[in-house]
Amino acid sequence: MTPFLPAAAAILALAVPAPVPPPSSAWTGVAMLAQAAPSPSPSPAATRPAIVVPSGPLTVGQRVTVTLRGWPVGPVHLTVCGNDARRGALDCANEQATTVQAPAGTGMAPILLAAPPVACPCVLRAADLSGAAQVTAALPLSGVTAAPAPAPAAAPRLHLDELRVAGRGPLRAWFGLPETLTVRVALRNPGPADVVDPPFTLLFGRPGRAHTIVAAPPLGTIGAGQARTYEIPVPVDVAVLGKHELHGRVDVPEQPVAFVVETRRYPWGLLGAAAVLVVAPIVLRPRPPRRRGRHRTAEGTG
Repeated sequence: MTPFLPAAAAILALAVPAPVPPPSSAWTGVAMLAQAAPSPSPSPAATRPAIVVPSGPLTVGQRVTVTLRGWPVGPVHLTVCGNDARRGALDCANEQATTVQAPAGTGMAPILLAAPPVACPCVLRAADLSGAAQVTAALPLSGVTAAPAPAPAAAPRLHLDELRVAGRGPLRAWFGLPETLTVRVALRNPGPADVVDPPFTLLFGRPGRAHTIVAAPPLGTIGAGQARTYEIPVPVDVAVLGKHELHGRVDVPEQPVAFVVETRRYPWGLLGAAAVLVVAPIVLRPRPPRRRGRHRTAEGTG
């Protein structure tokens, strides 16, 4: 057998077909907005409390009798509110509220129509002490001199305009060396008010187990109508092999901004180097000298 046959066998053994791996440091970004799940609709069979007020016109300081229907037995809090009670208790005359005892079925309750702290449209707000049952009824009330409620401030919002990731050379990932990846995130504020230093968290780890905290930079102030770009370094050590994820979340009211970045690291360079170390001694092994055959010459006798 020639000395090249063992080397060829070793190379064939290393070349057994295997699934083609993804690039050694392939990153992909997936941006998504966190949204609240819709609340389940109430059962139509459930008994809903109701309140009925007399037809108008009604005046501040007038005493009227209202009707309560379907309330659980117990105390019910009745309050006159302006601004359609959009801001809850802030729009209501809480100090002049009336508390009555609701009977089973239908009951009557006398109340005094107090002046709400803000202008109409006015409602009568009814709630049990636990707050589980709350109902409002339109109240055609005159004699309210309070100023209108201030316009509600728009909730701050942010949009994710860019999500891009770059590494520091593919050779480090190919040989399983530590590296630092840079995540580029661009956030835009489409609202009329500034967003001031919203909470920002980053977690890194395997899919479903991203628990390692990555230092997130302070976002500072993102002005109304402006966009800011942040470059976030993410250290990757030698233990990061296979598929990993970076989870980011910016907490703004009502609609947080969340994103996920995936990475795959496979040290194929180390495996190739190991194969070379195995095959090289076989290929470069010195070959013994060939032995030449001896030829004898027949001599004739005289």
